[in-house]
Amino acid sequence: MTVNNSLICPVCSHSLNRTDKQFSCENNHQFDVAKQGYVNLLQPQHKKSKQPGDSQEMVEARFRFLDGNFYQTISDTLNELILKDYLSKAESSQAYKITDAGSGEGYYTQRLHHCLDTQTGLTGQPVNPQIIGFDISQKAVKASCRRSKSIQWVTATSSHIPVKSHSQDAVLSLFSRIVPDEFSRILKQDGILYVASTGPNHLIELRNKLYQDVKQLAYNPTSTLAEKFTPLEQELSSTIRYKIDINSHQAINDLLLMTPHYWRATESAKATLNTLESLTVSIDIMLTGYRLCQ
Repeated sequence: MTVNNSLICPVCSHSLNRTDKQFSCENNHQFDVAKQGYVNLLQPQHKKSKQPGDSQEMVEARFRFLDGNFYQTISDTLNELILKDYLSKAESSQAYKITDAGSGEGYYTQRLHHCLDTQTGLTGQPVNPQIIGFDISQKAVKASCRRSKSIQWVTATSSHIPVKSHSQDAVLSLFSRIVPDEFSRILKQDGILYVASTGPNHLIELRNKLYQDVKQLAYNPTSTLAEKFTPLEQELSSTIRYKIDINSHQAINDLLLMTPHYWRATESAKATLNTLESLTVSIDIMLTGYRLCQ
């Protein structure tokens, strides 16, 4: 496994070096590699609960639903955009380092690694992607280890990313928490940030079944990132709109479990949804690319 060697100690911020079963820094802070292959770098003071992030039930629901390839178009579009950025850089023989901030159970991370790993750069050399995927949910990180052994999976939080400053060619924030200061810190000056956010019609049919008053609002990440980042030209971003047919009772419930609507909807609304055997829903996603402000 070719790993992204950019991890730093969450205690003292010195570089971490790995042996087969452990990461350690020059101050002798040590972090064991779990049998699944991940390392837990989440410090107790950075947790708001004993088990932060997605529960086991939510992780397994997301794993099943994404394996149904309902969101493959989003993944494919992201892969094309990242590959375009890689190919635009002259020194293509160098390792291309990526951090996926809030990688969940690893669907997008693993597919991106596979995409880049099968490509060659401008010099004919392999792309040689080196990817760190981290999430605050230890259960999600454990699940991601089932997807790939070629990615360094880490338990961590976006508010304290255990990655070296100015070391990453790309940072991803896909439907997860946006932390401009940390993202800008770990990116190289010519690095790229990709943020996935939902448009006004995303899952509108599902929301119509759960709520009486449905608001068609979209979150614009550009306003959150404005002090540190500037959005890229249109050809390096993408709006993704299509419909999916879900013809499985299990998949419908999995979709609900992997969204915030599971917590927001009333029990009666969820019970009504629980009777459905099929559902067609709209996908409305914005993939926006950003560079650091000059």
